[in-house]
Amino acid sequence: MEPSDESFFQIKARIIAVLANPKRLQIVEILGKSERTVSELAAELEIAQATTSQHLAVMRKTGVVETRKDGNFVYYRLADRKIADACAVMSRAIADLLLSQQERLRPVLAVAQRHGGVG
Repeated sequence: MEPSDESFFQIKARIIAVLANPKRLQIVEILGKSERTVSELAAELEIAQATTSQHLAVMRKTGVVETRKDGNFVYYRLADRKIADACAVMSRAIADLLLSQQERLRPVLAVAQRHGGVG
């Protein structure tokens, strides 16, 4: 492996680590639709504005989000639309995985129910 390959994977891992947070994934989903202010995001996420700002600061530091100032307002947007697209692909893959697991477990659950093990 070339040294540049290793650096790319380190950067990739750092960005994925930043996204490995439920609220930040929600932020990506919201910003994938349109830019928002911190207060708008906080209201949609149902968390404190300070907490929202902390999440956005982490995301901005890694380049996941960018800002635009308009008067007294700072608007946040995804740095690249493909970030939201990648998260949407992962959501579909996870939903498919859960459905597959449910199908595999259905016979086991039926046996458990017959034996009084499941409500």
